[in-house]
Amino acid sequence: MYSIDANLLMNTLLAAILLTGAILFVVTLVLAASSWQRGTTLLSWLYLLTAIFGAFAILVGILGLRGRTSDATPWHFFLDMKYQPKYSAQGSSPFFPDGRASRLPPAETVPYDGTDYFADAGYHQDPLPDFLQADRRYFTGIANPAAIRNEGGNQVPEGPRWENGRLVGEGYYVNHIPPYAIQRAGGWAPLIQRGRQQFDIHCAVCHGTSGRGGVAEAAYGIVGAYGLSVPPSNLVTPDIQAQPDGQLFHTITHGVRNMPAYAHQVSVHDRWAIIAYLRVLQFAAGNPLLNQP
Repeated sequence: MYSIDANLLMNTLLAAILLTGAILFVVTLVLAASSWQRGTTLLSWLYLLTAIFGAFAILVGILGLRGRTSDATPWHFFLDMKYQPKYSAQGSSPFFPDGRASRLPPAETVPYDGTDYFADAGYHQDPLPDFLQADRRYFTGIANPAAIRNEGGNQVPEGPRWENGRLVGEGYYVNHIPPYAIQRAGGWAPLIQRGRQQFDIHCAVCHGTSGRGGVAEAAYGIVGAYGLSVPPSNLVTPDIQAQPDGQLFHTITHGVRNMPAYAHQVSVHDRWAIIAYLRVLQFAAGNPLLNQP
């Protein structure tokens, strides 16, 4: 079906119809010249068919065959959206003194990239979304972009500073969930509740509802139980717990090792919500870093 050339098919049908009309025309002329056929019903029908096919031939001759190319201006019987009251790129406009339609931005204009629908997972509900994404801590989880050290030729983000089991300073990533995320959610309780919902949707399939991951009989998630991937990480271990919130945000956004990026599925706000709920799971697991007095 899809191997048929539509232009060739239509031109073949048109040629067959025109050939039929030509044959009818010749037969009509021959019979009309025969005196014994004049006035018969057959000749009347031939006149009618010849007129129909002749009108069709004239129409085809005017409009042209399907698929024929031409440099002439096309005929537009139905304009629809063909012509719109707009300026094209690098077009002219008599409205402005310099005659250009494209204008330079006003002085001191702040540029913005617009809504990143792929990274921010869909339509923004807020009437005034933060297009600028000026709050770096909230939108990226990065506290100090300069906090990078060189290890064997690789650029490695510096970790937070710990003293006596407590965070005392930030490194590359923010240590804690930005206040704007808590404010936007309406407090800690709604943020954690939202995080639990999003965790169960996006994370539990691999890490399990408890966040413990695992594989085979020790698996807490479907992916590990059926061996569909490498063993998902246990998110409630002290090593993961020791990571700053910004690093967890970065992992959800960009992925790590065998874990894919979830920026296209989970919005910025929901990533922070998931991290808030993950801290609850870690606290419930009884790990020492969160149970410091």
